[in-house]
Amino acid sequence: MHKTNVAAMVEAGVMSAIVIVFAMISVYLPFMVLFINMVFPVPIILLGVRHGHKWSIMAVVASAIMIAILIEPVLAVKMVIGYSLVGIVLGHALRSKFSPAKTLLVGSLTTMVSIVALFGLMLMLMGVNLMNLQFQMMGEGMKQAIEIYRSYGMPEEKLIQMQEMSDKGLAVAKIAIPAAFLLGSVLASYINLAFARLVLRRLGLPTAGFGPFKHWAAPTYILWAAVAGGALVYLGQLQQVELITNLGINILLFSLICVFVHGLAVFYFLADKYNLSRLIRGIILLMIFLNAIFVLIVLYAGAFDMALDYRKLRSSRQS
Repeated sequence: MHKTNVAAMVEAGVMSAIVIVFAMISVYLPFMVLFINMVFPVPIILLGVRHGHKWSIMAVVASAIMIAILIEPVLAVKMVIGYSLVGIVLGHALRSKFSPAKTLLVGSLTTMVSIVALFGLMLMLMGVNLMNLQFQMMGEGMKQAIEIYRSYGMPEEKLIQMQEMSDKGLAVAKIAIPAAFLLGSVLASYINLAFARLVLRRLGLPTAGFGPFKHWAAPTYILWAAVAGGALVYLGQLQQVELITNLGINILLFSLICVFVHGLAVFYFLADKYNLSRLIRGIILLMIFLNAIFVLIVLYAGAFDMALDYRKLRSSRQS
């Protein structure tokens, strides 16, 4: 028992040091921020899997104190709220052997709560609305791009069209903030899990994964959610109720992206079934992401499989 506690203490110290190094890299090497954001919770996840959430919490507190002393308190708060809570929850979920879907769900919800809490805290402490700041930067960037195009002699009519499209895009983006938060949380949680599983496998502690991508499947109710979202958008526009329209847009956007991912899984299933070469697969994938018609085909394929179980995944689970 004593040896176990000593080992846990040593590993907690090592993981705390890694977290502190990640924090320093994010400050002094800004171009590494995106990568650091993806791997920041991983040391906390590993510690939680090996020794339990209590040691994860102690490591988070210790590293937060050191970051506050060595760098700045605001970064310590950001580290705890924005990343470490997710690491603690995912570590506990993996140690408790939650199913992959349940692990992703609790991780995604924790990530979303952490992001909202972080934005609110920044607003209270610094008076900075990070969301408005992001949209302002996007608007300013578009204005600068238009000025560059104007300097190259692009017709004014084209520039006006670009500005109108940009304004409409920003307006839709503001409406779709809840769906974007949810989708971003799922993606961030999945990336954290992927990195953690990779390291755990190297350490001889494999955890249950999601299986081959060709067997991925969204729940059937996602299809009904897409139908409901479309109906809400139509009803909201018909009755001119902005709240109903915005709710429908968010439900529809989230559901369609889930259906699209499902459709991509169907594509991989068919590619394996008909032994398509890597070159052909790559060309088709490129066309999917560059051509709106192919996007629609993938959406229809996803909806078709969700409704009729073409891949026989539901029937194989029931048997």
